[in-house]
Amino acid sequence: MLKRTFCIVLVGCIAALGAGADEVSGLSGTYKSVSERSNDIAQAIDKAVEKMNFIKRPIARGRLSRTNFAYKEIRIELGASEAVITYDTQAPIRMPLSGEAMKWKRADGEVFDVSARIEGGKLVQTYKAEDGVRVNAFSKDANGTLLLNVEVSSEQLPQPVKYTLEYRPAS
Repeated sequence: MLKRTFCIVLVGCIAALGAGADEVSGLSGTYKSVSERSNDIAQAIDKAVEKMNFIKRPIARGRLSRTNFAYKEIRIELGASEAVITYDTQAPIRMPLSGEAMKWKRADGEVFDVSARIEGGKLVQTYKAEDGVRVNAFSKDANGTLLLNVEVSSEQLPQPVKYTLEYRPAS
């Protein structure tokens, strides 16, 4: 009886792991922006900086506006141990899915620690810079729409910048 119970539990665990992997692997693909169904990024930035003093507010708003915008296209490639994300025509970002951080240089020369991991059925990409952190959480809704939930936080901000962007599968 004990042996049979162990086998049933083992099969259940393997099935649960496979379901999670399938759910996340379904994120692989190319997606186009659905701007009319996405949050207003400028509004999210304004909300985050509204309690800052009048000298720091425009500086923070400018920096956040330069680095937070909706990409027109996102391509996600998920392998067993690696995620590759390409935004518009930028160079692909290759990351191990272990959550281990690696150095990555943005086109403007700023260097980040970037990492990726699977968490709760989502692909979570994290950028860490000297002055803050950006977390991109990718998931799909029931209609196959890619949701990109973004949170930018910094000790300099009174509250994080949060917004969601929607992307449809490219035809």
